[in-house]
Amino acid sequence: MNSLSTVSPSIDPRKTAPNRGLSDLLEPYQSDLSQVREMIAERIFRQEGFGELLISTGGQADWKEWDHPDWLLRLLESGEDSASKSTPLRMAEHLVSRGGKLYRATLILVIARTLAAENPKTVTLASALELIHLATLLHDDVIDNADLRRGKPSMPTLFDNAPAVLMGDHLYARAFEMLSECEIMRIVSATCRATSAMCRGEVEQLQWIGRHSIPEEAYFRLIEMKTAALIGCCSESTAVLCGREDLAEDWYRFGNTLGLVFQMADDLLDFTSDPETLGKQTGSDAADGKYTLPLILFRERIGGPEALKNFLSEAGGPEEIADRLREEGILDQVRERILELQKICHEQLDRLLKDCRDDDSLEILHRLVDFTGSRTR
Repeated sequence: MNSLSTVSPSIDPRKTAPNRGLSDLLEPYQSDLSQVREMIAERIFRQEGFGELLISTGGQADWKEWDHPDWLLRLLESGEDSASKSTPLRMAEHLVSRGGKLYRATLILVIARTLAAENPKTVTLASALELIHLATLLHDDVIDNADLRRGKPSMPTLFDNAPAVLMGDHLYARAFEMLSECEIMRIVSATCRATSAMCRGEVEQLQWIGRHSIPEEAYFRLIEMKTAALIGCCSESTAVLCGREDLAEDWYRFGNTLGLVFQMADDLLDFTSDPETLGKQTGSDAADGKYTLPLILFRERIGGPEALKNFLSEAGGPEEIADRLREEGILDQVRERILELQKICHEQLDRLLKDCRDDDSLEILHRLVDFTGSRTR
């Protein structure tokens, strides 16, 4: 398979359309995405002085109606010293400034509109699951000793490991607080399962770092836990929120497959993109001892784990590794695998949305599948 023409008959006319960026594709959703950004900034990253923190953790209690010693009242009434911002506030501002693609929030918003469901909690769900993702990135940067994230200094680089871990924990807590506001226990349970899977995936990955013999099935198990589980949770939770609990498991399978596409494309970009576009050094996975699908397939081509070890030790750098993978046809082979999974995604959508009458949103959802496997960053 070497063309999207084999994907799904219902989207054949789109196979020759230009590959637009995510922002162009989602122009109809920019207002909702702005609400997601505002909710994250206001609910998660707002400055919390001592008084505000007590009030927010105390629910709706009116602290002025209670008797407090004078020293506590002074603290409650004092504002943040503008000349010296707290470390949590500076960390929050750094997180906000980095932005992000909001891919998971985007998926939620598009599915919700495709299901023709006007639910005011959709933005809350989208914001919460974006925060889950952001929390995992903070913890990943600590685990990986990453210097950069999206082209800017990582949180551990700027603030050290302990504050980065604690900020990640803070994001998890706020995310689950927001999920509880959706008032659907299945959504909370689904997100707990996805979060657990991500943690287990990170733990299992540790045992494979530096091991050139990692099996292909282990690679797919890892990316399913680390990436696909949360994207599956996004689509499942949206279906539940939109009143389609009867199709929740099928929507999870769609999101899970899409998550595999997302991560395989990400691993391919590590060999095909450039540092400025990617926001980090290319070839960083191999340099860190994480051998993804391109190197696993290449290993089998050249004779096994020892041959791969020798090749990587003798290679002059990421460009030489990428050139060799390209010459051997490995990068094209990975692209074909991605296209195969995209085909399954399109077919799943055709079954799930066979009665959908919103042609525009359905078109965008199919296009989002195409974008996921062919993105450049």
